[in-house]
Amino acid sequence: MMGEMKGRFAVTVGLKGGTELIKTAKSWAQTLALPYLKRPRGVSLETLRIERNLAGLLVATRKGPQVETEEGILFYHPSMATLRVRALKEGKTDHLVEALALRPGSRILDGTLGLASDAAVISYAVGPEGTVVGVEASPILYQMTRLGLRSYDEGDEDLVKALRRIEPVLGDTAAYLETLPPDSFDAVYFDPMFEHPVEGSSNMVPMRPAADHRPLTRSVIEKALKAAPLVVIKERSRDFLSELGAQEIQGGRYSRIKYGIIRRTP
Repeated sequence: MMGEMKGRFAVTVGLKGGTELIKTAKSWAQTLALPYLKRPRGVSLETLRIERNLAGLLVATRKGPQVETEEGILFYHPSMATLRVRALKEGKTDHLVEALALRPGSRILDGTLGLASDAAVISYAVGPEGTVVGVEASPILYQMTRLGLRSYDEGDEDLVKALRRIEPVLGDTAAYLETLPPDSFDAVYFDPMFEHPVEGSSNMVPMRPAADHRPLTRSVIEKALKAAPLVVIKERSRDFLSELGAQEIQGGRYSRIKYGIIRRTP
């Protein structure tokens, strides 16, 4: 599957890309085993992507990495994590924190890292003693997020520290789970974000063509339950969560987002 994902993407530079940016883009391409595309003068990212029949481009710009898809341009930003961490600091609850039973020192695997918005909240909640590893199958999202976690420095200092502690991994989550010894983590989290998209999530639209759209299956959940005694799945559909074996569903009474909880049976 990783080969199929990589075949959909390439790396290039912004219009004002000089020698250093070109060097950076070529380095990314080599690291990710993606083709580097020379950016002809005056050729738009859209034209370059369409001509090569690609789902997305990872672009080295003076402002940092960006991803271009048919749905628009995406820059790294922790999104709602900013507000959620602020709420936690004010003593408010967070449904994901509750569903994962997070405490300082917890070891959590995020099997669908994306832009690490949920991972950022998890990382803040588990603190410096905890561990948060995030697996991302899309090479261009992985690279943008990896660099963003290192460089993002706006707003709350505790959020920035939480971002730095996240350990991103490029790969297939099912394959990664198979490499883990039993009970490597306290919980595994999944957000199959495009199974039932939330209307109005416009900030996520450019991400969709670049993401891994394979459905979450019971087979992957079984692997996760060997790596951790608890699996939590974020979804909008109660029926979907029930089909995957959720024993309990948590979430705000009026929230469109629910968390399905699956515990390892003896």
